[in-house]
Amino acid sequence: MQFEIHVLQSFPPANLNRDENGMPKSTVFGGRPRARISSQCQKRAVRLHYQAHSELSADQFANRSRSWLAELKPLLLQAEIAEEQAEIAAKLALGVLGAEEDPKSPGKTKTILFLGQTEIEAIANILITNWEVIAPGLTGDTPALPKKDPNIPKVIEKSLATTGKPGDVALFGRMMASLPSVNVDASVQMAHAISVNKLQQEFDFFTAVDDLSDTSDLGAETDSGADHLGETGYNSSTYYRFTVVDTQQLEKNLGSKEHLSGITQAFAEAFIQAIPTGHQNGFAAHSLPAAVMVIVRHGQPVSLVDAFENPVAPKNGMSLLENAVAKLDYHWHELTKMYGEKSVAFKGIVTREQLAQRLEHLKTVEKPTVEELLKDAIAAAFPEGE
Repeated sequence: MQFEIHVLQSFPPANLNRDENGMPKSTVFGGRPRARISSQCQKRAVRLHYQAHSELSADQFANRSRSWLAELKPLLLQAEIAEEQAEIAAKLALGVLGAEEDPKSPGKTKTILFLGQTEIEAIANILITNWEVIAPGLTGDTPALPKKDPNIPKVIEKSLATTGKPGDVALFGRMMASLPSVNVDASVQMAHAISVNKLQQEFDFFTAVDDLSDTSDLGAETDSGADHLGETGYNSSTYYRFTVVDTQQLEKNLGSKEHLSGITQAFAEAFIQAIPTGHQNGFAAHSLPAAVMVIVRHGQPVSLVDAFENPVAPKNGMSLLENAVAKLDYHWHELTKMYGEKSVAFKGIVTREQLAQRLEHLKTVEKPTVEELLKDAIAAAFPEGE
């Protein structure tokens, strides 16, 4: 089952996701320049919002970090393992995952690992349980984990490969080049958000003045101007955002149905409400979506981005958002007329009252609140209450 979320969201002047030159990212769609927010930028904002605001237990969270030694070593110390041995064992265990210690940054690994606390605890438990066979190999110039009776690296690998994954990992996937067996196929696909309107990049020229400079002498030689000059790129755009959760892949990654519907709902809430943090101190672009549509369907997910192949603009006395909602509504009508709705198990939309006047074909599936929309969509996606 595919759980699709389609969002229309306007931002005032902002630079939420900048390129290598500091400008807001952009692209070309329909032959016209558009503002863009990358999927990677959105994913991080969604994951942080998911962790901060969902009601899920902490064991459903994961982190990307090079600092796992500081998490693993204390678990061994709690088992009354000597500190020196605990540190060596922890480093070797992380090395199994292809994360050798960085000689330039003691205590940190060379590569980032995406792990959950439950996975770190599982590794610690393997080391503690097998400590009698592990401890002898930690001495000498080349300490190593035993590879026979039992093969500890293989036991660690199997543990990460076969046990259920934390929600973050189950949603967004994981790739470890040196240990492919613990890779996780993401259950979430997320499109780059693009503006429905034609892009117009602008620049904010700013100055900073030294508050403690001597201004008592106002003569010709006094520098009464700014002490720092600069400029920041920005634009103001209305975006179409799209993501989809493959609920079967999510269940496979989690290893059970226990938290399936809860994690899907937490992700959906986070996707709708999360906002990237780029340049927010200077722009405070905190705008909630103006329209949210959820489709639950069997088979292939379908983006509705073609509704905006021609850029939307204020026209015929209607605002940009009003015309964008009308285009989304009509595009849905065209698609279902062409392909039918056999695959659709649920559809619903929520939008502001002013914008709802522009709904024609989706009017019958309008919901009063986002909360009710998600409640009904989750019930359709998980009819047995998984």
